[in-house]
Amino acid sequence: MTILQKSICHWLSSNQFLLLAISLLSVLLLLFVNVSVVEMFDSISLTSDSSIISEVVFILTLVLIVIIPLPIVHKGIVPVAIASIGIPLLYAGTVIPITASSSSISTSTEEILFIIEGYFLLGVSMIAFSIISAYKPSLLYVKNRPKDTGVMSLEEYPLWDEIDEGANHVVSVGRFDDEVNIPLKNLMNEIETYLLWRYSYVLVAIHGIRYLANPNSYVPYSSFIFRDENGRMIGKGRFSSYLV
Repeated sequence: MTILQKSICHWLSSNQFLLLAISLLSVLLLLFVNVSVVEMFDSISLTSDSSIISEVVFILTLVLIVIIPLPIVHKGIVPVAIASIGIPLLYAGTVIPITASSSSISTSTEEILFIIEGYFLLGVSMIAFSIISAYKPSLLYVKNRPKDTGVMSLEEYPLWDEIDEGANHVVSVGRFDDEVNIPLKNLMNEIETYLLWRYSYVLVAIHGIRYLANPNSYVPYSSFIFRDENGRMIGKGRFSSYLV
């Protein structure tokens, strides 16, 4: 990232709430423009200044649409991608009446108004969705989404039955050769075995010590799996660093 890019990102970050307020105001102004265009739809082509009105609407719409995404351009690809869907919809929902009134399109007024209302409302929804995903993504999380505990440390929970060139957090099964080893899956119920695809490791107590064990590994017979208050297995998610 160049110095200019860093400066732009820093400025956007330090003024993000001001930009957010301006963006929301721009959405309201665009809504006013849209309503005005809809109200003037039948009379635009009949007025002598129709070309001037059309140019003003086009320019004002473009200016507002450029302002709207400013508070989210530095928030990551997801909000930007969502906004990139909403912006064309907002533009289309505002300028279609102007285009239709100045052309010979044989479409009824009701159909055109229905289309532009749908485009505009969908565009506003996508912009709102992008702002939420940028500033308050927790609103989009499911009820039982696991909390982020950060990257799980292998020193905190040693691996069971893994070979890592003698690292001190690795323990061999041979340490407990005096006890019969059984498949870890034998300690799970039928539902838990169906949900194993979610786990890369399962938290297991082996001789009083907590280990992260591969779901396909073997553990001493006296071992048990840790479960939360809802009875679900605790372990490391396959596709995240969360405890699930």
